[in-house]
Amino acid sequence: MKEPLESLILDLKKSPSFLWADEIWFMGVWKNSPKSRFIAQTMPELQSNYHSVKQNLELEDIYGSPYAIFEYLPDALVSKEKDLTDLHTNLKRLGKKLILDFVPNHIAIDSPLVDSNPDLFLIASESVSLKNSFLHQNGNVYVHGRDPYFDGWTDTIQWDFSNPNVEKKHIEILKSIAKQSDGVRCDMAMLLLPDVFEKTHGKKSFYDWSRVIQSVREEYPDFKFYAEAYWEMEDRLLNLGFDASYDKSMYDAFKNQNFNFISQNLRQNSGLKKIRFLENHDEERAKHQFGDNSHAYFSLLCATECILLFHAGQEVGSTQKIPVQMIHTDDEETDLSSKEFYDRAFVVTAKRQANSLVFWPDYKEYNGRSVFVKSIETEKVTELFLWNEQTAEVSGWISFQEGIQFKPSLTDIVTGNTYPQTKSEKGIYFKLAPNQVQWFIF
Repeated sequence: MKEPLESLILDLKKSPSFLWADEIWFMGVWKNSPKSRFIAQTMPELQSNYHSVKQNLELEDIYGSPYAIFEYLPDALVSKEKDLTDLHTNLKRLGKKLILDFVPNHIAIDSPLVDSNPDLFLIASESVSLKNSFLHQNGNVYVHGRDPYFDGWTDTIQWDFSNPNVEKKHIEILKSIAKQSDGVRCDMAMLLLPDVFEKTHGKKSFYDWSRVIQSVREEYPDFKFYAEAYWEMEDRLLNLGFDASYDKSMYDAFKNQNFNFISQNLRQNSGLKKIRFLENHDEERAKHQFGDNSHAYFSLLCATECILLFHAGQEVGSTQKIPVQMIHTDDEETDLSSKEFYDRAFVVTAKRQANSLVFWPDYKEYNGRSVFVKSIETEKVTELFLWNEQTAEVSGWISFQEGIQFKPSLTDIVTGNTYPQTKSEKGIYFKLAPNQVQWFIF
């Protein structure tokens, strides 16, 4: 009988998104917390979300939060092995890297680590409210894991970063993860910054991300650290040694149609330091949030120098946001337009190389308006991106130049529409409605 993850990989190998991706982040592989499962199954405010994605809901469909980790060992649903070395090896054979979760701010309230290391977790002071604390079976009243703006996650216990030994324990955990993977996505990494911890819990933190990262890399020099980060703290974490950090600003700009912000960021080269996305497990599905614009916005992300985070189901136009506590949901019908778009997009972007050349083609817009026009050249293939960042229609010509030559017809990757071309000395004619994106191949 195949291991569950082996079966999953066999299924994933058929997916264009798997073939396209360089790194695979598996969420929810660590050992499940029984108390987190019970809380998830019985918490009234979560029930409507469950029922929205599972018509005939059963308790077994609800498994608990993958961010209330019981132990950093494979969950029984995932593997019967003592670690994920086999998964790592199999992915490496396929040319993929394995990224796993590290949740540094908290752990499950029933984790055996609390029994073996009771002093590493934050004892509640008298000022902590009852809803943000709990009585552990060891007799201590501990604080739930939380951020400064919301009440605590009731299935978690907060690490005490005022205790220097927490840092040592984290290094130990991270080194064990590094033995079986290529990197970690560090959940809510900014919560460990000293000023954030003090704002949240009123205690001084001794935790130093740079020291932790350096300690792990002394033994595993190529191990990647990716930060989930918000509140404009991304650069601080990059300066502490993270390889890349979430950049939710582009997502928010798409959502709010802040064209000026989008335009400015599309013209900046951030390298591979920013992780951008149209959806993830915390956000609404891209097709639900952005509708038909989701294809255009993904195309614009493909025009930037960044790490693209792609969420399973995005490639078939899923619209239902799945609660992280669930392991079984009803199937959604595939949106054919989304499948066809992502198939086209993956074929093109998968061919890019580290030395692909970026250039900004010459163009003329009839009324002198600014248009986003950018090209990416890989060997003898040139991608041309156009986006109308204006609130009025734009039109004009892109002159023929190196990489952009006459073709009898051009197919737009965004829509799949084909446009016959009339040869002209002026070049290629374009006309774009407000916020319209086109993506052509030469």
